Amino acid sequence: MTWKLVKTQNKWLAEERGTITKDWGGKLALALAYPNRYAVGMANLGFQTVYFALNQFPRVVCERVFFPEPEDFNLLMKGSAKSIISVETQRSLREFDIIAFALNFESDFPNILRMLDLSGINLLPPERSGHDPFLMAGGVATFLNPEPLAPFFDFFLLGEVDDLLQRFVSTFQKARDKRLDREQTLTLLAENVPSLYVPSFYEVSYSSEGHVTEFRSKGSYPEKVRCHHREKLEFPTCKTHIFTSHCEFSNVNLIEIGRGCGRGCRFCAAGYIYRPPRYATFNDIVDGVKSSLDVTSRVGLLSPAVIDHPEIENISRTLKNMNCQTSVSSLRADSLTGSLLENLTESGHFSVAIAPDAGSERLRRVINKNLSEDDILNAAEKLAFAGLKNIKLYFMVGLPTETREDVEAIVKLVKQLKHRVLSSSHGKKYLATLTLSINSFVPKPFTPFQWVGFTPVKELKERIKIVRNGLKGVPNVRIHCDLPKWAYRQAILSRGDRRVSLLLQAINENQGNWQKALENVNLNPDFYASRERQKDEIFPWDFIDHGIKKEYLWDEYQRALSEEVSPPCDPGICHRCGVCK
Repeated sequence: MTWKLVKTQNKWLAEERGTITKDWGGKLALALAYPNRYAVGMANLGFQTVYFALNQFPRVVCERVFFPEPEDFNLLMKGSAKSIISVETQRSLREFDIIAFALNFESDFPNILRMLDLSGINLLPPERSGHDPFLMAGGVATFLNPEPLAPFFDFFLLGEVDDLLQRFVSTFQKARDKRLDREQTLTLLAENVPSLYVPSFYEVSYSSEGHVTEFRSKGSYPEKVRCHHREKLEFPTCKTHIFTSHCEFSNVNLIEIGRGCGRGCRFCAAGYIYRPPRYATFNDIVDGVKSSLDVTSRVGLLSPAVIDHPEIENISRTLKNMNCQTSVSSLRADSLTGSLLENLTESGHFSVAIAPDAGSERLRRVINKNLSEDDILNAAEKLAFAGLKNIKLYFMVGLPTETREDVEAIVKLVKQLKHRVLSSSHGKKYLATLTLSINSFVPKPFTPFQWVGFTPVKELKERIKIVRNGLKGVPNVRIHCDLPKWAYRQAILSRGDRRVSLLLQAINENQGNWQKALENVNLNPDFYASRERQKDEIFPWDFIDHGIKKEYLWDEYQRALSEEVSPPCDPGICHRCGVCK
């Protein structure tokens, strides 16, 4: 029944533009794996960027692998097919020299083990033979905290590794040319590739209470692994290379115009691990758009803070004059201008997201959002007046110090926004719709809130209910909420240590059933997700060096508890966080 798997890959290939297929002869074969379905993986810009970059090396062939579609998954489970296969040439996973997982979301972690199992690859490195592929991973989830996955992987490449790939590839090829065994290969990689982390070269000690007491190198390897950081974004900027209608951003040329954010929101990992913020140049962005105009005129501008790009108005105006349909990931409520909105609407963009994140000004001070109620209301008025038909609003529940009054403030704010939108839409043929996205807050590593515990699921459900009931029956207001139980599971995986690997194994053994897995493993999930951490506690991820001082993050946490705001990141001038030395 392997032909049915091949049929799936061929269906995708037939509708792709930009696919790279190379001859395998004498080349290093690397499977770039995304532990989710094709439609999700192909919408990921980092995944596409690494695929394109690896295939530029003459002695490398890189092919894509995804978590199987439901019908293919059933074939693999029944044994009708023997392995997950690659898209480009339908090779089984075991035929590759390296399987490189691109990891952006902790919720995908269990899928990794399932993919290995379905391909007949042992989960643990000591059980793999010399003929088995090396298992590596990269992506933002790994340089926040790779430890729950550490026992399964040979190595991780931590950070913005676009410009490290040449060093990595040449070192690995040297090991292969010398016919080094697995241990010798890992040693060569660890000694010659910056930001490469080999978990087996380190050991962790725990106290009787379960806290990490020591993370130490077994040899002469550094106690801290420096996370690689690009000094600037250069052409070719991160953009879409393979176009397909089978993904969330169907046939859209996604362009990364900025990396990092200097606003300093205390819940946002991107605002800390990507410091200082950097922007692609105007010329590089336009060149990136022009390079794909023969395929599509639809463009998506991506950045944690799109509106902070110093030339955003010039960019949007230029793309409008190029007859591009331009969309943006989100806009900052206090920085909207009429000319920017005019450029977006005239280019055919009618949906914009803004993120108040919290309903009350008090709580926005806690999270350092630095948005007043007037900022948000005025932004909604501008968006509606400009002709935006759908205004998306992002909120969180479960933020530190949040009270019932703060949650009720979401309802009050949305009703005020609705009134402003109604007034600004007067005389138009339509009334802009407000679409709320309510998510449960998950404390992330390397943020000031890494010491905070996750709010209990029952309480989060109550807070979501307050919002739903408060806005029930309000016309032109839609609400989408995540499931708190899924956020709780994400908290376990994002804040766990190596022992959480036992839970991942149990989830795999129980066919993805989390409840059974938790019953079968000697692990207290609340210890990882819900416990408030102590000031001097050693975190599982403390061995990663992002350049940010832990004392700075603690100070920001204390400022949050005192409802004090902090100024934005000012590269080269401010030295508080430690990145700009």
